[in-house]
Amino acid sequence: MRITTNTLYSNFLYHQQNTLTGLNKVSNQLSSGMKIDKIYDDPTVFTNTLRLDNESNSLTQVLNTSKTAQTFADNTDTTLNDMTQTLETFKTKLLQAANADNSDTSYGALANELEGLRNHLKTLANTSIDGKFIFSGTSFNTKPISDNGDYNGNDKRIKAKLGSDVNVPYNIDGTSLFEGIDRDYSKHISTNIKHFDMLKANPKFVVEQDGKKYIDKDIKAHNKNAASDDDPVQESLSTDSEIRMLTGVNDIYNATNDTYSDGTSYFYVTGRKPNGDTFNEKFSLSNSAKIDDLIERIGQAFGNTPTNKAVDVTMNQFGQFEIKDTTTGKMVTDFNMIASDTDETSIDDVITNGDYAVSFVKSNFPPERDIAKPIAQNKDFDNRVFTLNSEFRTIDKETFAKKTDKIFNVLGAKGLNEANSPATRETLDHIRLTGTDTNGNSVSTTLNIDSSTTMDDLIQKIKDNYGDVDVYLEDGKLTIFDNTIEKDEHSKLTLIMDAQNSSDESLSMFGRKDGITNDKTKFNVNGRLVTSNVAQVDKNNQTYATKDTRLIDVSGNDDIDGKKIDINYADKDGNIKRAYITLRDTADTNGHLCTFTTIADDGTETVYDIYDNEGNKTPIHDVTTVTQELDPQTCELCNVTHTTKGITYKQLNDVIGMLVSNDLPQDSDGDGTYSYNEYKTANDDSKQYVETGLKNGKIYINDKKHANTQIKFEMHDHDTDNYDGKSAPVFTFNSNNAITIDEPKVDIFHQLDEIIQSVREGRARMDGDENNPRDIGIQAGIELIDHIQDHVIKKHTEIGAISKSLQNTQDRTNMLIVHTETLKSDVIDVDMAQASLELNKLTLNYQAMLSTISKVNGLSLVNYMK
Repeated sequence: MRITTNTLYSNFLYHQQNTLTGLNKVSNQLSSGMKIDKIYDDPTVFTNTLRLDNESNSLTQVLNTSKTAQTFADNTDTTLNDMTQTLETFKTKLLQAANADNSDTSYGALANELEGLRNHLKTLANTSIDGKFIFSGTSFNTKPISDNGDYNGNDKRIKAKLGSDVNVPYNIDGTSLFEGIDRDYSKHISTNIKHFDMLKANPKFVVEQDGKKYIDKDIKAHNKNAASDDDPVQESLSTDSEIRMLTGVNDIYNATNDTYSDGTSYFYVTGRKPNGDTFNEKFSLSNSAKIDDLIERIGQAFGNTPTNKAVDVTMNQFGQFEIKDTTTGKMVTDFNMIASDTDETSIDDVITNGDYAVSFVKSNFPPERDIAKPIAQNKDFDNRVFTLNSEFRTIDKETFAKKTDKIFNVLGAKGLNEANSPATRETLDHIRLTGTDTNGNSVSTTLNIDSSTTMDDLIQKIKDNYGDVDVYLEDGKLTIFDNTIEKDEHSKLTLIMDAQNSSDESLSMFGRKDGITNDKTKFNVNGRLVTSNVAQVDKNNQTYATKDTRLIDVSGNDDIDGKKIDINYADKDGNIKRAYITLRDTADTNGHLCTFTTIADDGTETVYDIYDNEGNKTPIHDVTTVTQELDPQTCELCNVTHTTKGITYKQLNDVIGMLVSNDLPQDSDGDGTYSYNEYKTANDDSKQYVETGLKNGKIYINDKKHANTQIKFEMHDHDTDNYDGKSAPVFTFNSNNAITIDEPKVDIFHQLDEIIQSVREGRARMDGDENNPRDIGIQAGIELIDHIQDHVIKKHTEIGAISKSLQNTQDRTNMLIVHTETLKSDVIDVDMAQASLELNKLTLNYQAMLSTISKVNGLSLVNYMK
């Protein structure tokens, strides 16, 4: 083979280029530390490096996010720890208030300390980090707790994105913290009027026969002597005490054989079972029965059986009945009870007939004015004292009436004439007083009423016509004192008061006596706000009702077709009016489903349909209809499902708003009906004046135009006073009901305010005091503070777990970052030792190649001619 110079040169250039390329590559690897510089150097390495870079960046983002979240969680943890310690101090002070023999000054000082702790808790609740309030949910710029203890944030959780489809919450929202529900707690309620042994408290009226004691309030008339000369004492009752000792109901004296037998006490019990069903029950017990028998009967009303208990019923040392759910997580249990000496069909009859009545719950709520003829009752243990079975309050402010108050501002200028149907509201003309005076003489006299007539004029009229009597008006009670007899002697005095129109027809104008009523009570008024006291609870999931909750989900009975809800109210201008709501699933003859009806003074009724947002008339339950409609795309008939939702609390509150604002649908086309558009216009207009809604399940009305509203509102189930076991109220909005000591739901700052108020007033336990009868008392406050502490500790534990989880995430992420960087290093980073060896090898090869080429190039023909 002939090797030419050109061939040698070509080979030299080829090997030189390859060697230089290799040297350049290795030099670049040594200087950059990476295997490739360009994508085309090695696409596989580049792709794997890009993938690992993305994973590393993602992990770094997760790490940074988790660190930010943990910082937030740690700040929350620190704040909740401070809250827990503050609550522990609060409890210590509360126990000091409960255990020590404190003076009013001491109670005041302790209350001030507790208030300081409460304010510190509020400061902690309003903690902000980097300008963000940590307990406002996602409303970072909203201060969570206002001065009155209301929560203003939302219930949203802040979430950290820690991976694909991995979103971890790292805050404690204020709704769950300050207004949360603990499903491991049971509802605990109690009556608030104290009861002691009636026999020990009234020994002058106790007789003894065959070793057994009886009550005889006409002891002198029966020529009997008291069983003892003991002084009256306050002695606690026990479950083994006799019913007469609790109720004070008179026993029966038989004049024929001069013997005594047991009287009968009648109990009117109403309430709601833990499952949400309501009940009205009446039962009787012999005066010689035991209180333990009464406790058993109360339990049966709640659904207790020999094998299953729905509630535990007990009586404490102060004669107050306590009821506690045996299951946890329920929030609907409710209770009220009245005892009497008379078997009546309803509580209304007990009230209007002036029967002896024993109250177990007192609330100081302004009652409905629906009594026509109050009677002076004399069935207590002082035969000189007669008290009208009515309560006198002013109409404008609902405060207890005084002598100087005008009759028109106590009874009103108009009352209901229930002889007409519907009842008409007619002008009060006079009050007729009938009965007998202290000498037994018949009395019939009239007090004419005009705008100047005062309560003192009424008092003087009684004094002038009923003999030797004193008349007092105190705390809303009109009391007549017979000066002609001793305490245990029989009085001849009787009195009936009858408000009448100019035609001598009776008008219902007198208020019910507090304590002897249940749900016919007015909402509380505070400035511009009008609120109910009974939370509406969805019985299906045991949560507070919201605007979207259907009424049927709260109802104590699923069969409410045709049910009516009566409404008595004063509108925004103070005009007294009435209305009612009718609930229907089946349209009436006029096509009405759920409606509300206003009643004019002359009895004229105007019916308005209740519509939903789509213009449908509203039923009670959801109604689903299927219609055939033309599909615009296929031009074929197809079945389309339409659902009309049952009436909701939003619609109920819309109706309330239209009523109190006096913005009612107008019959603009004169057809005698009210369309959806007319309904919507009235509803929209009403919102200029009032806001209505639910707060913690309780209905509220906010007067937007007046700082001190003239709105008054009372709403109750229609005709549910019958205690026949069938007519239990299915809705309760405001009620003289048992006091809630504890329940699954917490409302921390309002509950702390209740506790502080109890301490400030030095009230060891609830006692039905006139000034604040629904005060829970210090003892109940201790149970409540234990729950609040436990609730906050749970949230503290929750955020601690979240913080730990976030720390674990960081540790795991750091490890993954290291692992990913290691993999990336294996893929992209050059082996420096190997590259150095490769560089040396290529350098030697290159130098050898140059040397060889140099030698070859130095050869000539002379070298071959030897």
